[in-house]
Amino acid sequence: MKEFKKFILAVFIIILILLVFLESYILKIFYEVLFKSYSASGKVEIAIPEGTSTIEVLQILEENKVIKNPWLFRLYIKSRRQDKEIKSGEYEFDINSSYAVVLDKLIQGPPQPETFTLVIPEGFTLEQIANRVEEMSLISKRNFICEAIPEEFNYNFLEDAESLEGFLFPKTYTFLKETSAHNLIDVLLKQFETETKDLDFSLAKQNDINIKDIITIASLIEREVYIAEERELVSAVIHNRLETDMPLAIDATLRYALSKWDDELTISDLDTDSPYNTRIYKGLPPTPICNPGIESIKAALNPADVDYLYFVVDDLDSHSHFFTNSETEFYNFLNSLER
Repeated sequence: MKEFKKFILAVFIIILILLVFLESYILKIFYEVLFKSYSASGKVEIAIPEGTSTIEVLQILEENKVIKNPWLFRLYIKSRRQDKEIKSGEYEFDINSSYAVVLDKLIQGPPQPETFTLVIPEGFTLEQIANRVEEMSLISKRNFICEAIPEEFNYNFLEDAESLEGFLFPKTYTFLKETSAHNLIDVLLKQFETETKDLDFSLAKQNDINIKDIITIASLIEREVYIAEERELVSAVIHNRLETDMPLAIDATLRYALSKWDDELTISDLDTDSPYNTRIYKGLPPTPICNPGIESIKAALNPADVDYLYFVVDDLDSHSHFFTNSETEFYNFLNSLER
């Protein structure tokens, strides 16, 4: 009887030792699978669509060799009670990733795409926009300008346009960092379409001018007017001069051609032989001279009902204007400013 008890005790001890070794082995396996960082043999990008079930997520991960054993991974997820916290989106994983790393990523969600903010003030030229795009994004100024070709974009309002100048709508935009020049420009043009879709362009047709002409007039207003109430008055002067075949004589058009916005224009500048010199050449300049805001476009379409033909700055601080329909009164006023 004693011998039997000794035998049973020995068997029990052996079984206990085996269980200890088995437990250690099982824990080692679980450690290897769940927690050990695997040396990556490559990366893989996967997409988890909205509404994907946990089982479908496991299948996607296994098919892309992100995890080794979906059954064990499911047990791990359930042990952490986070199976309902997995987020959809696009991810990048190492092949044979640690289960802990994979689940943490899926719970945290995909990385947010890098973006940049592009602020385009009213009155910016295409070149100024190109400079700002280069400052804020991966797009070079040269690339932007090379892409800014009307024929590359399918919008009805570009039918008569020789340039995208005037149609890149000024606003604050947010773009993905990897946005291409073409796509960025398309967003600006689409915004122009959205902003102007409800405007009545019948005035343009009545006066035998097209949308590009209206935007050109709007660009002149944008560069000349500082006080909102004067937009329609300046618009009236421009329309009245066009109707009477008078040169517009707006120096902003020449400044655009010379890229000389701040310094005083010299006598030599004023004699420049350019279609943008509206002191010499009658009619509108070949293109808009900036990208106007919606209020200037509205003013171009709705000039004030006045017969003014002249305007000049009468206050350098407020940049307000003196308006008249009399050439004599205009020059008398100029002479009074010079005294």
